[in-house]
Amino acid sequence: MRAALRGLANDAGRFAIAALLRLAGWAVVLRHRVRLSFHPLRERRLRRRFGIDASTAVTRDLPKVEAEGGAGTSVALTSGTAGEPKRVPYSRRRLAATRAVFVDGMLRLIAARRVRRPSLYVFGALDPDRSLSSLLVRERRAPAWFVLLQAPYRAQSDPALLELKERYGACALRLLVLTLANPGMLYATNPSTLSAFLEEVEGDWGAAAALVRRVVRDPQRVAPGARRILRRLASRGWRDRLARVAESASPLPITAWNPACTTYVCWTGGAVTPFLERLDRRLPAPRFRREPMYSMSTETVATIPDYRRAETAFLPAAPGVVHEFVAEPGTGLVNSRDLVPGRTYEMVVSHRFGLRRYATGDRFRVARFVGGLPDLRFVGRRGLGWSFTGEKLTAEQVGQALRTLEAEHPGLREGRWLALFPSNPGGAALPCYRLAAVGGDSPGLPGGLPERLDELLGELNVEYRAKRAGGRLGEVRLSALDRAQFLRRATGGGPAHPDSQFKFQPFYPRLWEE
Repeated sequence: MRAALRGLANDAGRFAIAALLRLAGWAVVLRHRVRLSFHPLRERRLRRRFGIDASTAVTRDLPKVEAEGGAGTSVALTSGTAGEPKRVPYSRRRLAATRAVFVDGMLRLIAARRVRRPSLYVFGALDPDRSLSSLLVRERRAPAWFVLLQAPYRAQSDPALLELKERYGACALRLLVLTLANPGMLYATNPSTLSAFLEEVEGDWGAAAALVRRVVRDPQRVAPGARRILRRLASRGWRDRLARVAESASPLPITAWNPACTTYVCWTGGAVTPFLERLDRRLPAPRFRREPMYSMSTETVATIPDYRRAETAFLPAAPGVVHEFVAEPGTGLVNSRDLVPGRTYEMVVSHRFGLRRYATGDRFRVARFVGGLPDLRFVGRRGLGWSFTGEKLTAEQVGQALRTLEAEHPGLREGRWLALFPSNPGGAALPCYRLAAVGGDSPGLPGGLPERLDELLGELNVEYRAKRAGGRLGEVRLSALDRAQFLRRATGGGPAHPDSQFKFQPFYPRLWEE
């Protein structure tokens, strides 16, 4: 009885919080509309404030960290997928402003999409790292009870739960928290993070459910501090859900242990299609609604979401940011309202935290205009390419070749994905490109993949074909990797943080080190 009452009491608190969030959401929607109507005036004021005029040059260099740092300033590292990671200073004020953009978007999503149970679980890093995602979810003190009702993931920063994570694993802790709290919304910056969690639950149910079994069958062996935190997360029906997970010998779908979930938010731009397809199978529509995440990088917030229509729009109207665009290298800057639907542009930003006409390298296609501003869809990064001997292989060419390869072998996307790296083995071996098959063993791969990819790259890039024929480039090599091995390669051999740093791309222009 006490357990049932505990869940009911917590859900009563969640109901009250949800009502307040909806009211706040509609207030934020109104403020958002007002801001958009004054957007041109706001940008003109920001230009004067930042000292931006016709003589201000476009740059691809970030300000020195030492010049921007100060008391209370942390340094966030970019993912480094396009080269060496960049160091970006984040003061407490800047972190608060970045969180405010996230909260603003989530509140408007809750109101506009009428999310019935807006409690939120965020798939963030359980181990602190140097990414912006980790800085944003870092806890300075133990969250209050009502905070955990709305954001149960924040309980995972408690030392007692971190101890359980060390013993049972991150997947097991997440499954326990989700089963107890039964949130209505899931958030993962990268869809690969959510996909990997669901696949791990499905593929290693014994390990994933081990912590739930301990809590159900022998709760006294769980530390008192952990039991206290877990009681604060309980929601109606929690005991039945835990018991079902504990007694099941085979994997249960998310509808069994997190039945209230109806919405998940993740990044959908760029080359994440393989992960979205996997999520579609495990979180199918219309039972689950996928909401795309707005575009941001470690350097800046690029767009913010607009929910006035059934399809979400992404507008260059981030607070405190001046957005400009370049159609082609060497051409002049264009303002947001002068973009042409259907065309692709690189974004140039200036903001109050030190950037002045910084070329982000992010390219966006203009889908339409909403409220007088362009709806921008992320296309990819500018300049992702490599050249050993003049072949100038680009990310677009690699992506097209890999898509053809996957179309010819549909089973390639079952449990794995493909990416290409430049490789310079040294010695007598010629420089070449290495195909990484991630998430599967070599014996399970179709034969002739590297040879076929070599042929496709030659069809798309005549210089590549000429250099291969002339003996200046070696043949494509194949390596099968697991996820952890791939992450170490993609981040240059540094610590891998799949929850916050991982960005899948078809092409990684960094040398594959033997």
